[in-house]
Parts: sequence; C-alpha cells; structure tokens
Amino acid sequence: MLSPLSGPAAPFGVEYAEGARAYVKAWNERGGFKGKPVEFDLVDDESNSVGAVNAFKRHATNPNTNLIWIGTTSSATMAIKPLASEYKVPIICGGVNDDIGIPADPYMFKVAAGTQDFQKALVFWAKEKGFKRIAMMHATDGFGQAEQTTIKRLTGEAGISVVAIETFQNTDTNFATQLTKLRVAKPDLVYLAGNGAPMILIFKQYRQFAMSFPIAMTQAAISRAFFDGIGGAAQAKGVYMATNLGNLGASVGGDAARLFGEMEKALGKKGTLFDTFGWDHGILTEWALANSDGSHQGIRDALDRATDVPAINGPFTFTPTNHIGQDYRGLTMAQFDGSAFVPAK
Repeated sequence: MLSPLSGPAAPFGVEYAEGARAYVKAWNERGGFKGKPVEFDLVDDESNSVGAVNAFKRHATNPNTNLIWIGTTSSATMAIKPLASEYKVPIICGGVNDDIGIPADPYMFKVAAGTQDFQKALVFWAKEKGFKRIAMMHATDGFGQAEQTTIKRLTGEAGISVVAIETFQNTDTNFATQLTKLRVAKPDLVYLAGNGAPMILIFKQYRQFAMSFPIAMTQAAISRAFFDGIGGAAQAKGVYMATNLGNLGASVGGDAARLFGEMEKALGKKGTLFDTFGWDHGILTEWALANSDGSHQGIRDALDRATDVPAINGPFTFTPTNHIGQDYRGLTMAQFDGSAFVPAK
C-alpha cells in the first residue's frame, strides 16, 4: 500500500493506512486467502507524486505483488494512472477526482464517490437551506481545480451565486489575504476545499478573524490531526460537510453500521472516516480474490464486474467504462456537534 505517512497529507494518510492494516489483520485471523496469510507492505510516498510513482513502479515489478492499494492524494494517484495498464497490476485506490475513474483505466479501480457526487450533496443541501451566495477557497492542485469546476457548474444549475473564489498553495502558512476577501464578499456559506496541514491553519485563522459565516469543508480535511491542530474537536462545532456514511459510524444503520462495527472491533478503538476508506479497500479486495483465480488478470476481471458489493461507504459497482466504485448512495450531509458528526438539518 502506498500512503502519505509524512508530509502535508500525512494527517489523512496515516489513518487511511491504519484502516487497511486492520482489515488485513482481521482477514488473516479468519484464515487469510485460501488458508494463506495476506502480506501487507506499507510504503510512505512522502506526500508527493514523485515518491508515489517511484514506489508504484518498484512494487508493480515485484512478482510477489498481487494487487496494489493506493491511499494517497488525488494528484499522486493521477500521476500513477498512466502507468496502470503498462504494468498490468490491479490497483484499488482512493481519491475524490472523477478523472481517476473516468475514463476508466482497465487496471485502476477507485473507492469513494467522485467529486460530482460530493458537490451535488453540498449544493442541493445549500439550495434546500435557502443559501443564495457561496464563497470558495481551494488548493491550486488537481483536487482543488476539480472542485472549483464542479461547484461552478452545480451552483449555476441551482441558481446559487459564487461570490468569491480564493486559492492557496499546499505549502502556504498565512491566509490573511484570502480570508479578508471572503469576508468582504459576505457569503451565506464558505466552502473550504482541501486536506492535510493547510486546512488546520486556514480553519484556525478563519476563527481568529471572527468570521461568522457557516463553514462547509471537504471530508478530506477532517481527521484526528485536524482536531488536535485546531485545539480540540469542540473547536469545530458547527462545521458542515458532504461525507461518506462511514463518517457517521454505526448511527446510519444497515450494512454500513454492521461493517463499521467490525472495523472498530479490529482497530480496538473508535474508528475515523479515513479508517473506513482503508477498510473498504480490504472489503473489495477480499471479494475480488474470492471471485477470481488470484491472477492479475483474474482480479482485474472480477473487479470490473463487481455489482453492489456491500461496504461501509456504500456499495461498490464498476463497469468497463466507469471505475468510480461508490456513488451518492454512500453520501450524506453532516454537521459536527462538538463531539461527533450528525445528520445535517
């Protein structure tokens, strides 16, 4: 598995890998794959695309590698995508960008809903709330650009005005200029699109500016490190986000609640959203191996025909032309009440 264990994206990468490792441990306790233990090799891509690509090539050429998990940034995942069919090793990856799964590379399969599903949930909810003016702040990377494109289109269709768009580099530490412009725009809602360390600093400075506009964030921003970085979970009270069912834990009921409980038992502690992504990698992998001969081609073919495979963050379905495995069925709008996320009103 490739995941950012250091660098700006580590706040989510560490938890992502934690969930994946827990699944493998539980899987092996159940006997592994056909009685053989499943090996789990975790590699730090250091939060950059070069590190991710190099690690991918190294493991893709290892004859003992049956499948590669990627739980890193969307930008790094997109850097690997052109190599997927060259090396012909099945990949299960995370990321939000729709471009990861569409157009579909035959060997790359994405967990988690795409950008448009998340933004649809946010914009439709904002319309229901009667919000007319949205301001947005996003990173200049591929993830941020995709967010801006989709938000502009969906708000236009919903009759909502985007009154300000500000950007930042993931290495920035001072956001006073951008926040000042957002305050002048007087939006009904501020949408912060990003993840990792920058979101901690932006949120803290937003509060320091005493800005009263409601905040919606991407789920990629919320982690233990985020709560620790802003001075505790209570500081995030009131924050909204479109999120996977896994962020609400057992309260959502159904397959998601059952599987979430299994994950927490394996972790031996309270699970997080990013833990659930890693766990869903395991669910999909075990299903694919059980429905194939275990070869690279066999695993790939099994994934390509997966239909409504139950997982924490909604069922997995792939087609030859669409490798975004989960969709709106695994999403909801949530609000942080100071200790946990609850369904947004």
